[in-house]
Amino acid sequence: MTISDQLLLMCSAIGGLNGLLLAAYFFWQRTEALTHRLLALLLLMLSVRVLKSVLFYFNPDIGKQILQLGLSACWMIGPILYCYGQSICRPDASWRRLRWQLALPLFVIVMTGLLWPYQHNPQLWGGLIYRVINYSWLFYIGLTVLLVWRTQQRSANPVLLTSVKFRPLLLMILSNWLIWSAFFFASYTSYISGALTFSLLLCFSVLTVFYREKPIPQTPEAYANKKLTAAEAGPLISQLEQWMQQRQPYLNADLTMPKLAKQLGWPSSRLSQLLNDNLTQSFPDHINQWRIQHAKTLMTVEPALKMQTLAEQSGFNSLSTFYAAFKKFTGVTPARYKQSLPASTSETINPESGTMS
Repeated sequence: MTISDQLLLMCSAIGGLNGLLLAAYFFWQRTEALTHRLLALLLLMLSVRVLKSVLFYFNPDIGKQILQLGLSACWMIGPILYCYGQSICRPDASWRRLRWQLALPLFVIVMTGLLWPYQHNPQLWGGLIYRVINYSWLFYIGLTVLLVWRTQQRSANPVLLTSVKFRPLLLMILSNWLIWSAFFFASYTSYISGALTFSLLLCFSVLTVFYREKPIPQTPEAYANKKLTAAEAGPLISQLEQWMQQRQPYLNADLTMPKLAKQLGWPSSRLSQLLNDNLTQSFPDHINQWRIQHAKTLMTVEPALKMQTLAEQSGFNSLSTFYAAFKKFTGVTPARYKQSLPASTSETINPESGTMS
């Protein structure tokens, strides 16, 4: 094997091997067990499919059982992707609801493998079954895109899809489409292009999903002896309130102080100083106060909303954070507050003061 072949083998196999490690990592995550385990299954199926392609490219004489295993894993990628999307987009998603959507294609795959094994039916697997697998995968990618689009249409949060919760799903949809395209059009490029695409996308996805914007730490000298007077702070507070009322940046679960300061055209130190010294609030408390006000309005306008949906549409990235913040600012849980609302109450946010009326 030449040096170029060795490099090609390393680059094409690294994605599949790292995909297996990531699958194990997500499977053992305790938080959001359903979402993480479906992501683990998705990465596992993609990795098996890719590694099969790598083995076949460098050794066309590999056993037919490995080829059947790789194509069977590919058959499950689409259904798992769609179930993964449901676990994020639908608050009522549960393993009991989703397992039947996985059980049926799994049953078809197992029965096909038992009745027509690859070893004795290579033409069938290389022809009809291969086409069914590819078009089924594409169908589920489209179905997941439709699910995400409908979720955004139903949501009152205009930046819902840019939140931390939805970022991995969007990346998986894009990655699946690119990998599918690489394999489907391999006859025009190279069969190994799908594996190389997966390696590249996996590295990009890890960097994107786990990237967090780190605010620049402010030293005491940053605004020592520069405290704003009441006359100076007044116009700034009015500008901040007007921006929060009209633009509703707090609905973005990923909002940070540097991001908000940039939107306002202020240095971060100015916003921090205004909140801490003049409004006597921390940045998280100020943002969560607006989010809770929004949630209280939604409870009245749309009383049928489930708590998970309510939390997401109010800018919270987890239900536990929503519960903690709500009780901190109201003294009661969201459920207790909702029960105390009269059926005829029509609660809105006063655009002049930002308070409930």
